[in-house]
Amino acid sequence: MTGEMDTLVERMRQLRESGWSEELSVSAQGLRCDGCDCWTAPDSVTVDEVYRFEGSSDPGDESILFAISLPCGHRGMLPASYGKDVAPEVAEVLTHLQLRHL
Repeated sequence: MTGEMDTLVERMRQLRESGWSEELSVSAQGLRCDGCDCWTAPDSVTVDEVYRFEGSSDPGDESILFAISLPCGHRGMLPASYGKDVAPEVAEVLTHLQLRHL
């Protein structure tokens, strides 16, 4: 991706325009694609891009955004808190994501 993105919302808008249109959610089952309502294991997806955002004055504003390709053929986004504020079930799934070598 080119150009500087300052906020999570701006980056999500740009990714959506580039084809990462599905919203992804996380639970103990893994990742769920809203596009086809299928669940997949985190080690069977590919993380195409990762963006980290830091709040200028509040560490609680830290977040991370994953652009992910799924086995079902959809591409989606998974935003999450970053650092100590990440939910335990999200942290467990995130540790199993496979990063594509950029």
